[in-house]
Amino acid sequence: MQTTKPCYDTAEQNPLTRFETETQVYALPYSYLLCAMLSPNPRDGTGETLTLLYGSHTVTIRGDRLSSLLLVFQKGRAETVRVGGGQPNGTTNAPAVREIAVAEGSTRNL
Repeated sequence: MQTTKPCYDTAEQNPLTRFETETQVYALPYSYLLCAMLSPNPRDGTGETLTLLYGSHTVTIRGDRLSSLLLVFQKGRAETVRVGGGQPNGTTNAPAVREIAVAEGSTRNL
């Protein structure tokens, strides 16, 4: 369910990023982040998918206008990422996260 709550929080220094899914909360260290890739959503061709490859997990974030979220990760400032963002009527250019999936193991064939 999409809300108007921002989909991410930032801070100057973050040893961990917190990912809030619908059922669980994960905290993964920046030091294990190996790769980040933004691509069109492979499921239905709408929106975007941001894939974060950690040494021990793969995080898949689906939503709209995720390039600014990628930039936050590039700067090492992502503190919390959650489902939400944007406006229900689509009047903002803010990123919107529809889904976050965290899987153990890394998908090395990005």
